[in-house]
Amino acid sequence: MFYVINYYKKLEIKGFKGEKAVFVASDDPNALRELSDKYKDFKFKDKSFYFDKSEIDETKRTANNLLHTIFDIHFLSRSNFLVCTMTSNVRKKI
Repeated sequence: MFYVINYYKKLEIKGFKGEKAVFVASDDPNALRELSDKYKDFKFKDKSFYFDKSEIDETKRTANNLLHTIFDIHFLSRSNFLVCTMTSNVRKKI
């Protein structure tokens, strides 16, 4: 969140007064709640508005799982600023 906070501070210097929104692409069901509890002045969004996370079957390559991945990629690509880690569950299982 360090980089997100700095990003919005720079925007505020330029006169930004809008909503501080952050899209969270995480499979951790607790991530959104923890972020919301810790950073009250930000609005955190994820794909749960569109999808039920219980629909994801982590053991299979399904069209539904692909749709979830494409959804995350689409919204991340539309972001003004991206902060991410170098880990992912998108991989080929042997």
